[in-house]
Amino acid sequence: MKIHALILSAGFVLTMHAQTNLVANGSFEAGPTGEGVFTDWGWVAGADNNSDFGVALATGGSEVAEQGNNFAYFRGHPTDSSQDCLGTGVNLKPGGIYKISYYLRTDGPLTNGAAMWAQIGTSFGLDPSQDTTLPEFFPNSNGIAVTNSGILLDNVSMVLTYPHLKVNFTPPGSLTFAWQFTNSPYRLQSNGSLKTTSWATLSNVPSNVGTNSQIVLAAPGGAQFYRITLP
Repeated sequence: MKIHALILSAGFVLTMHAQTNLVANGSFEAGPTGEGVFTDWGWVAGADNNSDFGVALATGGSEVAEQGNNFAYFRGHPTDSSQDCLGTGVNLKPGGIYKISYYLRTDGPLTNGAAMWAQIGTSFGLDPSQDTTLPEFFPNSNGIAVTNSGILLDNVSMVLTYPHLKVNFTPPGSLTFAWQFTNSPYRLQSNGSLKTTSWATLSNVPSNVGTNSQIVLAAPGGAQFYRITLP
């Protein structure tokens, strides 16, 4: 694990967690390539008509993978308002903050009105009553204009993130730790040395102060490292 540290004083240090992608095969590198083949993606459903989606090998030119050699492609024609749908399941922690990202581009100017939606929720398919829809993507919106016609998807990522941890020293010897959002499930951890993995989760429950969660501690007598975690 690579640790990034911000030294605030001789007595205490804040550290950050490494990020782990929760989406299995988010870059479609597991293979094989082919139409309708999506290893580790649990839900695959083709459109009623003109379905055409799968995994392809990047060949250069306009068909470029952002990461690795493969990408997913979607080349259906929305003539009947149906969709090619691809989905996967992830385990989330209540109250956690997650960052979702993915690479999209077109390999040609689609003129048939096709678009792509990404969403997170409990149902599979476009269901606004149960899911949150992320900003839609319309083909050729990035100005690419070549001969083929498809939406390319790659490097799908969802990672647990940690609010920025702030600390203030109040003489003669108090430390105030604060991070965004109230009623936060995140908790403060401490460790006397970064040479060990013996992080101890403190029993202190953060209080709500304005729009932040806050914990006040006595300043340590020696070196101490702090971070927040989601138990």
